[in-house]
Amino acid sequence: MFQIMWWLYVLWPLGCWAALARTRLVGGTVGVALLGQAVVLIGLEYEWWPLLAAAELTVVYPFSSLLAILVGALAERRLHGRRPEEAESHRVGGATAALVCHAIVGVVVAAAYPLYLSGFAYYPSLAELPLPSGVVVERDSGTAGSCASHDCTRELSIGSTGHLSPTAVAARLRDSLTADGWMAGPSGSLQHPHGWLLDKRVVRAFITESPRGASVELVGPEYFGTPAQP
Repeated sequence: MFQIMWWLYVLWPLGCWAALARTRLVGGTVGVALLGQAVVLIGLEYEWWPLLAAAELTVVYPFSSLLAILVGALAERRLHGRRPEEAESHRVGGATAALVCHAIVGVVVAAAYPLYLSGFAYYPSLAELPLPSGVVVERDSGTAGSCASHDCTRELSIGSTGHLSPTAVAARLRDSLTADGWMAGPSGSLQHPHGWLLDKRVVRAFITESPRGASVELVGPEYFGTPAQP
C-alpha cells in the first residue's frame, strides 16, 4: 500500500500536466522537466544516488513541480491566449484541485517526516561508505544482514588491491573516513549524517581487523536526533 501511495505521489504532477498541456513544444518541455524531477525522487528511493537532502527533495517536490506547471501554463497562454472556458473548465478545475491537494500532501509529509523516521531502523547504502584508493569491498551482506529492533547492520569484508595487511587496510579506511568528515561515535565507531534537516539519523561504521581480514559493520540506528559526537 505504501509503495502505491509513493508512486502516486511521484506521478501526480505528470498526470495533471498531461491534462493541462495544449502544445507540443511547451507541453513536451515541461513534461521533460517534470519527468526529470520524478526520476530524481525515484533514484533516491532506490538508492541510485545517495544525497543528504533526500528527505528535503521529497518534500519540496510538489512545489517545484507546481512551479514548472505554472510556468508552462503561462507560456501556453502567452502563445495561444486564454483557454476556451466552457470546453475546458472541468479539466482545468480538476487539475488545479489535484495540484493543490498534492501541495497539501507535501506539507503533511514535511511535518510527519521526522516523527516517521524516528521509529525505524534502516540499512545504510553501500554508497554512504566512501572507500579510499586501494581499498575494496570483497563481500557485502546487503540487506540480508541482521536487523534488530533498534538498528540494521550491513556486514562488509574489505581488502586491498595492493596486498596490504588487515591492520593496514582498517587504518587506511579509518583515516580516510576521518578526513572525509566522519566523527567519533559510540563504542569506537565512526559516524556520519544520513540526512540533512528533516532526517537527523546517522550511519555508523564499526571497523575491526583480525588475522583473517578486515571488516566493517555499517549500522543504521532508529534513533532520531542522534548527536554528531558521542
